[in-house]
Amino acid sequence: MSKANSRIPRAMNKKPLAVAVSSALLSMMTLPVIAADEAEEKTDRNTLEVIEVTATKHVTNLMETPIAVTAMNPETLTRQNVKQLGDLSGMVPNLQLGLSNSDSGVKASIRGVSSNNFTEIADPAVGIHIDGIYSPRPQGSLALMFDLEQVEVLRGAQGTLFGRNSTAGVINVIPAKPEFDENYGWTTLQLGNYNAQQIRTVYNFGISDNFALRAALMIDKRDGYINQKQDLTDRGMKLPDPDGEWGDSIWSGPDGKPDVDMRLNKKLDASDYYSNSDQWGGRLTGLWQITDDLAWTMGFEHYQNNGAGHVNLKDCWAAEGTDYACDTESHFDQEVLINVPGKIDMSIDTVRSLLTYDINGNTVLEHRFAYANQKRVQHHDDDAGQHSLMSEVDIMYSWGNWGRQTVDDRATYTIDSEYKSYVNELQLKQTFNNWQYVLGAFWMYENNKMEFGQDMLVQAPWGMPYSQYYDQPKREIDSKAIFFQADVELSEKWTATAGIRYTQDERIDNEGETWGSWSADTPWYYNGADGLPVNELGMGLPHNGTDLTMNMGPFAGKPAYGDTKVVNTYAKDWDQTTWRLGLNYQLANKQFMFASVATGYRAGGFGDRTDACGGGTCADGSTEQWTYLDYDPETTINYELGYKATLLDDSLNLSAVFFFTQYEDMQYTNMHPIGQKIVDRECPDWDPACDIVQAWKTENIGDSEIYGIELEFDYIPWENGHLNGFYAYLGTEITSYDSYNDDWMCGYREENGAEACAELFIEPGNPLSGRQLYDVTGNQLPNSPEHSMGLNYSHYIEMGEYQLVPWVGLRWQDKMYFTPRNLDNRAVGDYQEAYANVDASLKFSPVDEDWYIELYGNNLTDEVVINWMGQGANGGWKSNSYNPPRMYGIRFNISY
Repeated sequence: MSKANSRIPRAMNKKPLAVAVSSALLSMMTLPVIAADEAEEKTDRNTLEVIEVTATKHVTNLMETPIAVTAMNPETLTRQNVKQLGDLSGMVPNLQLGLSNSDSGVKASIRGVSSNNFTEIADPAVGIHIDGIYSPRPQGSLALMFDLEQVEVLRGAQGTLFGRNSTAGVINVIPAKPEFDENYGWTTLQLGNYNAQQIRTVYNFGISDNFALRAALMIDKRDGYINQKQDLTDRGMKLPDPDGEWGDSIWSGPDGKPDVDMRLNKKLDASDYYSNSDQWGGRLTGLWQITDDLAWTMGFEHYQNNGAGHVNLKDCWAAEGTDYACDTESHFDQEVLINVPGKIDMSIDTVRSLLTYDINGNTVLEHRFAYANQKRVQHHDDDAGQHSLMSEVDIMYSWGNWGRQTVDDRATYTIDSEYKSYVNELQLKQTFNNWQYVLGAFWMYENNKMEFGQDMLVQAPWGMPYSQYYDQPKREIDSKAIFFQADVELSEKWTATAGIRYTQDERIDNEGETWGSWSADTPWYYNGADGLPVNELGMGLPHNGTDLTMNMGPFAGKPAYGDTKVVNTYAKDWDQTTWRLGLNYQLANKQFMFASVATGYRAGGFGDRTDACGGGTCADGSTEQWTYLDYDPETTINYELGYKATLLDDSLNLSAVFFFTQYEDMQYTNMHPIGQKIVDRECPDWDPACDIVQAWKTENIGDSEIYGIELEFDYIPWENGHLNGFYAYLGTEITSYDSYNDDWMCGYREENGAEACAELFIEPGNPLSGRQLYDVTGNQLPNSPEHSMGLNYSHYIEMGEYQLVPWVGLRWQDKMYFTPRNLDNRAVGDYQEAYANVDASLKFSPVDEDWYIELYGNNLTDEVVINWMGQGANGGWKSNSYNPPRMYGIRFNISY
């Protein structure tokens, strides 16, 4: 091969399977998938394999690809018990993944760039691709990953080749492809603690020399690992004393009936607890070599999740030593009181197609298509039984005390949802002696609908409910783009890259409806039901849990909400040009340096139609100031300087990347003030912003700078040994954000020795009025630990006809904040402290590896790790989403 071609690989070789990426070997052990490869891998055990990736839309050697990209093969994923994208957190430099429990959205962050809105009106900042085809909905990241060739993680803006929503980077999951003229398969059975049971099975049918099928199935079940109990809380109420002085109260006492909603409440087995697993996925893929130059890969995949989902837990470490301390030493042993059992009924049906036409020896035309239909029904207990302390329960005054109630009873219900997406991408690739290019066109269309209910059932002033109901029959997203990128050899040592993409995005809301009210002073929620208990003052708790029926609130649908409809019909569009420039220099044989600058773009959006006057009269005397809560696109521009080399007689692969990113107009979703209204009373000191209208909305909050270094290595230090790992430094700094609303744990900061919340800013007519303004300029971005590292070592020990392979992996990361506030305080701080995870396995097999048996353990030190953080609604504790506790078990594999 010429020097030019060694740096500019051909877009395709003439084999029909060249469209697939070859399996990457990043660890010593090999999953017995293809029998023919096993002998070769044993022979080359002490030689690093050549890993190929598709990060440039061409098939290239990882160590010759001028992008910060990590590739993981199926053995690495299986050994570390990776089932879904969320399990990759910490395995790749500067990749963080978390879970939004109430809507099953996976939060992905790369180098501090992320999104915290997981609804149908938002987009992720990390582009998720399946076999190079964009996958739009973050809930799809929950789907099982099985029978893969590899997973590629591209860091930094990828706005030219991957385009849509890739301001942070891209995760590309590549399924395995069928092979001709070979019949083989394998099955893995795995058993573990918490009654975990998993089976994976694959079979390749090489039907002829031009047609093959590949079938794969994965089933995963496990009990929940939290200590879930049925919530039957019966406290009674504190009520005003009609005969006493102002502030006197009467304690009604328990009445033998639970105060929490009993409509779905029931006793469950551990197999149905939150944090369980009950899911399966199957895939059938066909490969047809129609002619010598035309190949068609077609696949159908079904995924089904019938688990309970996850629920937020009290942060016992932070609450230690406070009035809110847990009553157990072990975090996952705390009692979690549940009255709305978790339910996820989510299915994803996907059809994928890849048509490849080799026009001539240096020209390839590809068409990729994917159709996905995701349906989801979900019930989620938002409060998880984290009720207020009785000492803090307030009297319910008729004039509207917005203090703590006897119980916190909140839930969300995805009554029905269906997300349909159609993705097309056409690529023309040509490769010549001194240059290559890819020219492409992209079109994605989404047609989404959902019905969603939100209950807050015990609210002031009289303990009656808030509730809203959203009926969105047709929310559309239409995205089109054209792109071009070329690599040109300037001389024997220098190669240049230039690329450009133009994108048009449009969002449309067709007759969406919002129903309900954030008012708890009338019994509208009960849908006209008679006989509800109300005390002689017309106050107090008008229902207990047994009074509520399925003919109330979201279970009754829109008719239960009376005349409260707001119609959302709106459309908006954006366009953006993104680009990439790069320069590569060949230092020596198998050593090169690269420099690049690339941009990324995430489209803007809007929310539901909202009255900035809060249904009343605005402070300026007007009424019905309607807004769609619009927000603008965000952009990144990323500079990289990298070095990649294969050294020490091909025993060491080394990669180092320095990066600097300018992050502009960051999209941040939270409760934000949108207006000010006239109220008929003076706001009390405990609620000075009672006249401020707030909404859950996305804003463009300012700019940031991101910089750091990522070091990765893969090394054979001695015979039969294998060492690999990474170190990452990530510096992030918010450079402009003086309008942050400092409302984090405000009622509890001073008593725990933390800086008090900022004072409330009130100025009629000022759009910032109603915020506790705090300047977070200079703070770190959320989900951005400064230092992180991973280290893995495995060793082959041959024992005659058998072999033993021990493996140990260590992951460590620095403190990480979850909000821009960066509050350092154990009890009320917004961070996950530094932690380390230890994983290990011990594999025993015959030398020919027809079967193996393996003991495994993940998170062996049983670290309690937060992946999403929130504040308790009615107390001074934090309520978070967590990674799993210690998991261990045994797996057995047989090849045939």
